[in-house]
This record gives sequence, C-alpha cells and structure tokens, in this order.
Amino acid sequence: MKPPKLHPSTSFVQLCKFALGKAADPQLVLLSADELEKAGDTDGARAIRDLVGTSMHSKSDATTVKSVVQLSGDELTRTSRIPVDRETSAPVASITVVKSLPTEGPVLSPKLAAGIESWVNEWHRAAELIEVGIEPARSCVLFGEPGTGKTQLALWLARQLELPVIVARLDGLMSSFLGTTSRNIGNLFDFANRHRALLVLDEFDAIAKLRDDPNEVGEIKRVVNTLLQKLDERAERGLTIGITNHPQLLDPAVWRRFELQIELPKPELGARVEIIGRYAEPLKFGDAQSKLLAVILEGASGAEIQDVVKSLKKSWILDSPTLSFAERLQTVISIHAARVSSEATGILNMPLRELARAFIERYAFNTVELGEVFGVNRTTISRWVS
Repeated sequence: MKPPKLHPSTSFVQLCKFALGKAADPQLVLLSADELEKAGDTDGARAIRDLVGTSMHSKSDATTVKSVVQLSGDELTRTSRIPVDRETSAPVASITVVKSLPTEGPVLSPKLAAGIESWVNEWHRAAELIEVGIEPARSCVLFGEPGTGKTQLALWLARQLELPVIVARLDGLMSSFLGTTSRNIGNLFDFANRHRALLVLDEFDAIAKLRDDPNEVGEIKRVVNTLLQKLDERAERGLTIGITNHPQLLDPAVWRRFELQIELPKPELGARVEIIGRYAEPLKFGDAQSKLLAVILEGASGAEIQDVVKSLKKSWILDSPTLSFAERLQTVISIHAARVSSEATGILNMPLRELARAFIERYAFNTVELGEVFGVNRTTISRWVS
C-alpha cells in the first residue's frame, strides 16, 4: 500500500530551524527532508533543504566576519543608522566595514612596530590575560605631525582586530550652539556603545583643549567635561582611538583617559627608503636612486614622500625616456619645494657635473651609485668629478 502523503506543519519546520540554531548536524536535519520526500511531501522536503542551505550560508558569513575582540553590542553594517547633527542634518560619523579597511599599515620603525604588534597580540591572547585578572588595553591616542600615518594606522589596527570602524571628525561635531555640540558627542558615543566596533576620534584636539586656557568660556569647558564623561563610560564597553596633530592642546585629563599614547614621528632614512619602494610600484627604483631620494626628503612625512614618488612615476610615463633619474628629480623637486630643505633645493639646481660632485661631498655617494643616478658609466662620472 502507498504510504499516506505527509503534510508537515509549520511547527515541524520550526523544530528543524531550532535544531540548526543549536548547532545540530545539518546532515541529520536533511534526513528529515529525505523521509518527507519518500513520503511524497516534496514541498516540505524542499522547505527543509532551503532552511539548511540558508543556515549554512549564514554560519559561513558569520565565520568570515568574526571579530578577534569579543565585545557586546549589535553588529555594525553599512546600513546602520548613524545619528545626525540636528542643526545641519549631517551625520556625526562614517562607517567602514572590515573588508574595506587597509591591509597595510604605515611604515614604522622596528621598535614602534613591535610595540604596536604587542597591543594587537593583547587582544589575540586576551583570554590568557583575563585569566590572571588583566584586561587588554581598550584605548589609545595617536599623535604626530600631519601625514605620518595616524589614520592609516588606526584603520589597519581595526583590520587586525577584525572590527568595523566608526570614524568621527570631532571638528565636525562642533556647532555654534554649544548645547548641540554636547548632544552630538552624546549621540556619537551612544551609537558607538550600541555596536561592536572601534571608535576613531579624528581631529581630537578640536574639542579636547586645555580647560585652563583663559580664552575658553565656561560652556566650552562643559563640552570637554561631557567628552570626558563619555570616554569614561566607553572604557567599559568598547575600543577607542583618538588622533591628533596637536598633542599640546590636549587637556591633561584627556590624556589620562587613554591607556596607550603612541607618537608617530616623521620617518627616518631606512623607513623613507621603504616608503619609496612601496609607493614606486609597479616601477622599481634602483638602490642608489631610492637612497638619493630618501636623503633629499629628510624631514618629509610619509604622505609627502608618497606625493613626490607619484610625481616621479608620472615623469617616467610622460617625459622623455632619455632623462636620467637625476634630471627627473630636478624637475619634480621644483614643484615640491615645500617638502625639501633649502640646502637640498640649492644642490639640485646645480648643473649635472657640479651636482655629481655635490652628491659625493654632501651625501657620500660613490661613482657606482652616481652612475645609476645619472645614467652614465663610472668613467664619465670620474671625469665629471675630477
């Protein structure tokens, strides 16, 4: 006799859904679909197979975005509703999801890179610290001159921790109505505290000024106090990075709210060479060419070095292919005068033969290196400098 056709109720499908949610083996749930199909209930079987497929896809997605940092709160997505300034209707922050974060951080000195890595490691091994009653650091302030890679480092850190980022420029929270400024700060922190995310406070000095500044009025000081209160509240709930170009403007009480204080200096010679190599791609400068450019750009920030390298790459594409590196450098530096010392500018304005002698006397280049820089052989260089 043909078995009676089964008509599974909604409760049966819900039971399968519950089992999948409790991490049951999906193959066991699929057996139910097979039995239903054998019984003639193809619709019920299809519903259960679709349920298993959806569950497996969701678990796969959850695995790819699982954060290293275990924080409470809702998932932050591009569609999360960001609070806005009541006066201008402008959002008080922007959102960057993990997949959009940079995979490379700025070029740092070995010691600083090791220090940064130690903080990341705190969170990767947080369970070991918590076992002995120590919490990983939850806050950090990055300071240094413009172009030294502070924002890039903050976003790269979020990538290492697999956390999306809420970025707020604090100068954008300022309003001519001081009550609005305090409200913007409160709304921003309330939003951040509801989500699992890293909060990045850029242009931090816009609000966190010295409270004993005689030019500051009482209302501004109350705004600073609001910020301090919100930082205290967030210390128990999430990760926060402040960024400033003007550390001298920060209130001492603000400094105390950040467990870590990291200064990003302008790059030293070795770091400048590495930055040049990174941004020269897909071109490749010779060792002597990179060394010369790094020496010429002493005192430049990483961002400034990137701009000069970009101009050199354009020269290779647009200018005469017969130009030597030295000649290209003379042209490029003329349009980046503020990034080069007056001494270096004066040297680069010399005729080629005098320039070769200056590179030997001032920068200790040898004839082999100069041959690469000027695109001529050692004999020619020796004749120039004799």
